[in-house]
Amino acid sequence: MAKAEPIRDKRQVRYIISELERDRSPIGINRYLLFMTGVFTGRRVSDIVSLRVRDVRGKDGFTFTEKKTGKKAEIYFPAKLKAAYDELLKDREPEEWVFLSDKTDRVDKMARHITTRTAYNYMKKIQAIAGIEGDTSVGTHTMRKTFGYTYYRETGDLAMLMSLFNHAEPSTTLIYIGIAADDRRKAARRVDSMYED
Repeated sequence: MAKAEPIRDKRQVRYIISELERDRSPIGINRYLLFMTGVFTGRRVSDIVSLRVRDVRGKDGFTFTEKKTGKKAEIYFPAKLKAAYDELLKDREPEEWVFLSDKTDRVDKMARHITTRTAYNYMKKIQAIAGIEGDTSVGTHTMRKTFGYTYYRETGDLAMLMSLFNHAEPSTTLIYIGIAADDRRKAARRVDSMYED
């Protein structure tokens, strides 16, 4: 299985957001908020799916412990994401999961949050909506990588991106967001031109 790639074209990201925003069904809202959260914050999907309404509604951000690393991390919500949370979650209970599953827990009969597998299925649907074909692999890491790729291209601030991702080495971050692959492609094109007349 190919590793997930970032969506490198900001226009395509904006198109996806506008298409997802139209579907106000429970699954449509989940897809929209999942994609928005992923591309606006760069958090891992395992941390995103376990958000509760109290964590996001009416807030600018909060501190949490990353599931993968066990490290403390802060998450801040850009204005568009905050507005989406406040609008779409206004009638929900604070203890509810943001990304409610249609399944309930067998023991306590409470609603569960969606799984990372369900989030992956959402991303495959988003891939179809965007018309992304060919060699580009879309998965749950696509959102995090898209955030990182766009942030780095817009700001060039590798140190801040490393901090946001909790990466120790610049090379790890550049490889992760696809910049290293972009640079290798550019180098190959330069080599072609070196041998032209």
